[in-house]
Amino acid sequence: MEGFKEKRMHERVPYSAPLQFTILFMQSSELKRVDSNGEIIDTSLSGLGIRTEFPLEAGHIVEWEDQHQKGNLHIAMVRWSQRLDNHYRVGLKFV
Repeated sequence: MEGFKEKRMHERVPYSAPLQFTILFMQSSELKRVDSNGEIIDTSLSGLGIRTEFPLEAGHIVEWEDQHQKGNLHIAMVRWSQRLDNHYRVGLKFV
C-alpha cells in the first residue's frame, strides 16, 4: 500500500504455541489476578500476537512462565485488543 508506514519496530514472525497466562488489572481500586489461556500466533523481539477468549483490554498486564526455561517469568502489557467473533486478537509488548 503506497504511503503506508509500518509502526512496528521489529518484524512479526508467524508462530504457533499454546499460552497459559495470568492477567493483572485494577477493578474498583483492587488489584485482580485472573488465569486464562490462549494461543501465540506471532512473535517479534518486542512482543507477541495472541488469540484468546478472555476480553483483554489495553493497559492490562499479562505474565506467563517461559516454556523452555522454567522459573523465567515473562511480563507484557496489552497494547491493543480487537474482538473477532468468539475470540480476541491481542497485541502484547514486553516490559
